[in-house]
Amino acid sequence: MEKFGIGQPVPRTEDPRLLTGGGSYMDDIKLPNQAHAYILRSPHAHARINRMDTGPAKTAPGVIEVLTADDYDSDGFGIPECTPKRNKRDGSPMFEPRNAPLVKGRARMVGDYLALVVADSLAQAKDAAELIEVDYEPLPAVSSPVEAAAPGAPLVWDECENN
Repeated sequence: MEKFGIGQPVPRTEDPRLLTGGGSYMDDIKLPNQAHAYILRSPHAHARINRMDTGPAKTAPGVIEVLTADDYDSDGFGIPECTPKRNKRDGSPMFEPRNAPLVKGRARMVGDYLALVVADSLAQAKDAAELIEVDYEPLPAVSSPVEAAAPGAPLVWDECENN
């Protein structure tokens, strides 16, 4: 190849190995006494979480632990900070949402992490996650930037009210 340009094909050296079953993936790792985790996710784009009952999941076969935001908070880890810090054009700090590993009180997107189930097998973790009862109160949501910027649009982040 003499010169690289937009639209020019780039030879890929990894394809033959991957296409012939020679790839190695995280799911291929098998260790003694290995546990598996499954994350229960929100099915709602925006919803208040009124109650979450993990009791039945904790007693399901093979379950080692079921963790929620309350467990994370009680362990005192704190919220991981987004890095690097960024500023707006005017030099003021850019809004940074609270990015908790497990959400508490309100889901702000489809797929938000609600609970982590750890079990002897992935199938047991998934089965236990299905036993977690969550009482959702769906809240208004929009899905386009134009709708989100409109006056009176539902706010996903409370802190946005001040920005």
